[in-house]
Amino acid sequence: MARARKIDPEMAVPAAMALFWQHGYGGLGTRQLEEETGITRFSLQTSYGGKMALFLKALDGYLEAFTAHGVPDMRDGELDTIAKWFDARTAPVMFPEVACFGCLMLNSIIEFSGNNADVNTRAERFYDMVRGGFCGALTAAQQKGNLPSDFDVTAHAEICLGVAISQNVIIRSAADNKAGARMAAGMGAVVRGWGR
Repeated sequence: MARARKIDPEMAVPAAMALFWQHGYGGLGTRQLEEETGITRFSLQTSYGGKMALFLKALDGYLEAFTAHGVPDMRDGELDTIAKWFDARTAPVMFPEVACFGCLMLNSIIEFSGNNADVNTRAERFYDMVRGGFCGALTAAQQKGNLPSDFDVTAHAEICLGVAISQNVIIRSAADNKAGARMAAGMGAVVRGWGR
């Protein structure tokens, strides 16, 4: 007799996302996936296309949530708004509790080391979103007169992207959002200094 599904199919992907976020793709076995999400091994294959397909659905769900809540939308032209984005990452109100494990997309990029084309495609989308958010914010600040006219927006957006990545690595290694607070404070001072 087939086992009854323990979870609504709509909740299965978010539940799997939380597990992948905490354990990574390779660290999460199918038995644990089954026990903690209610997705049977049979339904993992028939409904989701296997573990990798479910993982990619989880990454897509993460990117959708990140687009809605995490992409830097700071086009008010204020440098303080950009600085505060880094602070917000240390105590996220828009992300689930598992955010203390860093960024699911960055964790996945590191885990797969460029060896999975599907993950790479999502990684490029992620980097473009974050980079674009910082470019938009810095351009708005420059247009508002809060940055010098010769300020290199593209180069400084790359610095912001690099710090955002580093901050998430620190958070992941400590499994504590507050671990990124010192970097956030330092980057905030740097960003505010760009306007002087």
